[in-house]
This record gives sequence, C-alpha cells and structure tokens, in this order.
Amino acid sequence: MARKRIKRPECPNCGRTLEADANFCARCGQENHTHKLPVRHFVMEWLSGMFNFDTKLLRTLRDLFWPPGLVIKEFNANKRICYVHPLRLYLFTSVLFFLLLAWATARMQADEGPVVIVNPSEEEPREANGLTLQLGDDQQITDSTLVALSAMPRLTNEVLDSTMVAGGVTPSVINRTMIRLALNLSGNSLRKEAFVQELLSTFSKVMFVMLPLFALLLKLLYWRSRMFYTEHLVFALYFHTVLYLLFGISLLLGILGAGSWSDSMLVPLTLGYLFWAAHTVHHRSWLNTAWKVAVIIVVYGVLLGFGLVAAAVVGSINA
Repeated sequence: MARKRIKRPECPNCGRTLEADANFCARCGQENHTHKLPVRHFVMEWLSGMFNFDTKLLRTLRDLFWPPGLVIKEFNANKRICYVHPLRLYLFTSVLFFLLLAWATARMQADEGPVVIVNPSEEEPREANGLTLQLGDDQQITDSTLVALSAMPRLTNEVLDSTMVAGGVTPSVINRTMIRLALNLSGNSLRKEAFVQELLSTFSKVMFVMLPLFALLLKLLYWRSRMFYTEHLVFALYFHTVLYLLFGISLLLGILGAGSWSDSMLVPLTLGYLFWAAHTVHHRSWLNTAWKVAVIIVVYGVLLGFGLVAAAVVGSINA
C-alpha cells in the first residue's frame, strides 16, 4: 500500500519548484513529504516505514503460519514486496522474545534449598547441610569454602586456583567452571541475577550463530534441489521467527496461569510446523520430508545443546 504523502509546492532542500504529483525532487532527490506532523501521524509514519505496518506485517504473519512455509516459498520466488524482510522480522521478534524471557525469569521464585553436585560414579548423592561440590575421586570443595566464595562479589581464576590447591583439588579449567556454575546457581540473589542476565545475553548471540548452521544443514540435505544457500537462510530466519513467537506466546500463557497445556503443545507445534514447511518449500514426498526433518531435529538438537552449555559457561565466567 502506497504511503500517503503531505506534499509541498517546492523542495525545502534545494528550492526547486515541484509538480503537484511529484513524490521526489528531480534535482536533489529528496522526498516531497513534510515531517511537521501531529504525534499520531509521526508514529504511524514510522511504523509504516519500518514494517509497512498497515498490511505488510499482518500479511507476513498470516502467510508465516498458514499454510506453514508459504511465506518462505513466496519470498524465495521473488514475491518480496508484500512481506517483511526475514532478517528484519527475525531481529524484531528475537529482541521481543529475550526481553520477555528476561522479564519472565525475573518473576520466577527460585527455591533456595541446598545444592548437591556429586560424582556420577557414586551410588547415592551425599547429604549436605550446605553447598557440596564433588569434583572427582577424593576431591571436593567443602561447604564452608563454597559459602565463603559465594560471598565474594567477583571470582578471579587466581582466587579459585588457590582455593582448590588449599583444598587438595587439582586446578583446571573444568574444575573452575564447575565451581562457578555451582555458585551462580545456588549463591546469593545478586549473583544469580547477574548469571541469568549473562546467560540470556550469550544465548541470544548463540542463537544468531545457529542460523547459518541451520541453513547449512538444509543445504546439505537438499543439495539436489539447486537452491542457493541464501534461500535456505531465508527458511532458517522465518522458522526461527516462528520459534520465538511460539515460545513467547507460551511464556505469556504461563505467566497468565495457562502454561501447563501450552507447554505440552509447544514441541508438537514446533516439529509439525518444521515438517509441513519443509514439505511446502521443497515439494518432496511426505516420507522423504519425514526422514530429513528427523535428521534436522537430531543434529540441530545436538548443536543447540552445545550452544546452551557454551552460553552457560561464558555466562558463568562473566557473571
């Protein structure tokens, strides 16, 4: 839909006289449109310029969800003028999702019970009145030491190494990471809050890195389709936008007290959307689509797992 312009008889930039129907100045190229508008017009103009808000965003969301994959197919067929660009939509929804996730996390009331981390080789976890961290055979950090560490505002590698040496524990990157994670998950509220903020910040970056990996996985699975890598990247962007929207809706329903049934529907909806969208875009048989989607789920699930662990480690170090 064309934007309604409030025109002027001459260009305010170069002074050239403009035709009544001229949208741009023929001399300097400036748009023939005044910005001295009421607040309502200014806001609507900004929204229109960002999303073509009146129709483009709504149509994109409609074709994004039904039928699954339609907006991907149309965008890759070069029918792009009526859709929000996938990267812009992804960035917008991801920012909203992680803001919502941070807000929802802040509302959660975490239990403050003792944390016991044990060696997996032990038959039963050791009971403890406070924090107990078992790092290996006959190597552990005592309760009193962990309590003292949890009171420190900032933990350096030197402090952790000297603490481990004093306790008879071999200093290593893994042991330092285990101590940091234990303290961040069970320490004071300020430390927890800092850890969660770092975790969410790092994980949002990890998810952005996952996009080209997801597109590469599609490229490898559909190498005979002769589709460009960028077309698979469009699929990845729109699919992750759907992920953020579905998980965001689930978070909102959880806050409103309807999270039990929405959580149970989240995974089937996500997998069903991926399956249907892949079938719509690539025109393979249902059986062929099924096994390829299964491969995507397994491989991408492993990558996400590594990404989450990396985000937790980085968040623990920076918290």
